[in-house]
Amino acid sequence: MHLLVFEYSSIYYDNTLLSEGFNMLKSILNDLAEDDNINVDYLLNSKLSIGINKFNCITVDNNLISWLKCNSYMYDYCIFIAPEDDYIQYNISKILEENDVKIIGSTSHASYICTSKIRTYENLKDIKKIPTYKIDLNSNDDLNYEKIGEFISKYHTCIIKPDNMTSSDYIYKIHSIDELIIKLEIYEKNNIKTILLQEYIDGKSCSVSIINTHTYFNVICINSQEIIDENNKILYHGCKTPIDHPLKNEIIKISKNITSQISGLYGFFGIDYIIKDNMVYLVEINSRFTTPFIVLSDIASENLTCSIIDGVLNDNLNQINLENNSGTFTKN
Repeated sequence: MHLLVFEYSSIYYDNTLLSEGFNMLKSILNDLAEDDNINVDYLLNSKLSIGINKFNCITVDNNLISWLKCNSYMYDYCIFIAPEDDYIQYNISKILEENDVKIIGSTSHASYICTSKIRTYENLKDIKKIPTYKIDLNSNDDLNYEKIGEFISKYHTCIIKPDNMTSSDYIYKIHSIDELIIKLEIYEKNNIKTILLQEYIDGKSCSVSIINTHTYFNVICINSQEIIDENNKILYHGCKTPIDHPLKNEIIKISKNITSQISGLYGFFGIDYIIKDNMVYLVEINSRFTTPFIVLSDIASENLTCSIIDGVLNDNLNQINLENNSGTFTKN
């Protein structure tokens, strides 16, 4: 079994995502180091070092796509983590699929749907979603400030954020058209064209970590999310996992329904929610490894990465026991 492993920010040295991404990469490689039957190559920026001599490290600085087009055909399987931004995850998935590399994770189809939060909403039925107004800066038709003003007046406090970005950068709380116009100028300067205006749900943020195969579905755990409001800028600061939740059964039921409606969600992935007054609102689906994996790989009784590989390749899902442990990850 020849396996390729990489994480996008650890190749492009992206400081916005590097804290989480690099640590997820290390967790995956540490798990794989326990299995002598897997031949692993991993990709990394020359400025970084993992320190696992058992595997072959290939330096790829800022030319991942061209490298994959030329070399990915040599591998049987691939585990990778990449952001949804600008279809990055989707495009990588397509290259791997076209080169007959089996992805230990979601297909390009699932990635395409989850690349856009509004597209995700449009593909789901009977799921509680946050009231949303789409603003397309490429189209003057959508800049109807009368309708936008009505939306803000209806909900009083709103969240404005990019439709297709992974990082919590550029997420703001607003209360008026004037504040919205200021944020739209920021998006324009940063070439962000599709923006979502949503009702601000003053609830608790959480996520679920899932392993899914063709036959088996398992919510490994529910995770808390530490969300910080810094002068009306909303930032993700970290997570605690696992947590007990009074709506656990309802959250699992909703998560299974979501997963069943989007074909191709495989391997390890996460779904984010906001919960208020016992109502569970879908925020987004992350069709890839997510931050709680860093903690889970340490506290799980089984080798989590190898369990995921076994699940995807052999349609077999081992019971993941967290042994009453918990842990936290803080973005640094």
